[in-house]
Amino acid sequence: MQDKLVLGLDNSLDFLNLVLARNDQLIEERHAKAEQHSSQVLPDKVSQLLADHGYTPKDVSTLIVSLGPGSFTGVRVGLAFCKGMAEALGIPLIGVPTQDILAQPFGFLAGYYLCPLIDAKKGEVFFALYRVEDGTVVRIDGFHALKPDQLRDRVPEPCLCFGSGVKLCRSVLTAIEGVRLIEQGFDRVSGEALLRTGLARRITNGHEDVAPLYGRKSEAEIKFNITVS
Repeated sequence: MQDKLVLGLDNSLDFLNLVLARNDQLIEERHAKAEQHSSQVLPDKVSQLLADHGYTPKDVSTLIVSLGPGSFTGVRVGLAFCKGMAEALGIPLIGVPTQDILAQPFGFLAGYYLCPLIDAKKGEVFFALYRVEDGTVVRIDGFHALKPDQLRDRVPEPCLCFGSGVKLCRSVLTAIEGVRLIEQGFDRVSGEALLRTGLARRITNGHEDVAPLYGRKSEAEIKFNITVS
């Protein structure tokens, strides 16, 4: 089988994550803080990662991108970049929800529910719920922007809650018997989880089928009654 170069990108959280792999074998993962949401940054970061391993963008055979929810701007910029690259190179683009990626490493917690919570600002969190079945992480609910109090009736037991939104919801979650919290980390996705989750998904029939998951309407959509894609 001919080697395939896979490039993965997550721009939905506090860090930009870039992943380079040959088939399903991770070559390198890189992350950068703060400026990741700028469309001026991505081309240089991607080109540098590829060049450091002797590749050019034309060598990439498959793209994987996180779809959100998370930073509205980050999701939009990351997806637009990957769509443009897929179009220019004529290669497939696989879109994966950010919370699917966050939950993927916990497939060893048999019988547990998983609840990755992302800080959505404005006193809300992005909520999704998963269950571990035979070593596989299966999504059973998502994706919603919720107030902390709304979690009382949404989080089952036993459940592991983690992610940037846990701090905001701590008082509510600790009152639920059978809930365990991880309060640190998860300000970026795991590169290996991004790769595995993406490659496990069916490749969409063309990059035009990959759509962002914003989790809620933007301020512009609410104010002007428009739809942002």
